[in-house]
Amino acid sequence: MDIVHAGRMSWGENLAAHRQGGLAHKLLFEGDEASPDNYAWVMADEKSDYFSPRHRHAWDQVRLCISGSIPIARDLRVDAGEIGYFPEGVPYGPQEGGPDRLTLVLQIGGSSGLGYLSARQLRDARAELAEVGVFEGGVFKRTKGGGKANLDAYEAIWRHVTGRPIDYPKARFKTPIIVRPDGFAWRPEVQSPGVSTKRLAVFPERGLELSLLALEPGATWWFGPTPQRLLVFVRSGDGRLQGEHYETWSAARIEPGEAVEIAGGAPTEVLVISLALIADLAL
Repeated sequence: MDIVHAGRMSWGENLAAHRQGGLAHKLLFEGDEASPDNYAWVMADEKSDYFSPRHRHAWDQVRLCISGSIPIARDLRVDAGEIGYFPEGVPYGPQEGGPDRLTLVLQIGGSSGLGYLSARQLRDARAELAEVGVFEGGVFKRTKGGGKANLDAYEAIWRHVTGRPIDYPKARFKTPIIVRPDGFAWRPEVQSPGVSTKRLAVFPERGLELSLLALEPGATWWFGPTPQRLLVFVRSGDGRLQGEHYETWSAARIEPGEAVEIAGGAPTEVLVISLALIADLAL
């Protein structure tokens, strides 16, 4: 298990600088860029002037809106406390306007196995493409050499890194899915006094599950061991996670096969993201 405390971290670089507007990140955890399971888990400070054109992904994304509101289409947004699931191949946007917002963003290789580009790959590709063009309004505009004159910024980076265009998977959903956790009832865990859960969503094609866990002071709960990777984000509270202190905005990564105990100090609520490994999806 690994744990970081996002509330103590400084805001870092904009990892999506190929888009337009104010954005800063705290990189919590990332995976192996050579793996179809590659991922980046970040906290994002996104300003109201941020703009991203209508686009789609070749990977999956999960966003928790911590504060503010995230506009994801003309009349659609993810409000504070809500969770958006953006499956691979599903178009959305443009993303523009709205208030400043804080979000927790997970980007993961989807069930197609196409993977996800790492922060290093994105950074290096932007620098190299800047020698032959410019990034404006979420679009890469080529000014030198051969190739398409205008291309979605991420698509241009993907082509530069992989040497091929994105072969988007066929969309399994018509639109992104927005989960409203406040509409779910807390279910007491009979075998664990003082513990309650909300099972929010299961997306079996990707082996993705979203849930909330609440602990009263002194209550305990075990994560795992499971074949899945677990990502745990503390929305509020403090206590101990496998003997290590946690607090509001702490984030933990629990690898497959690990068993980790959480013990509540103050009343605690955590978001739990369970991820199957791509190799296991083929079984």
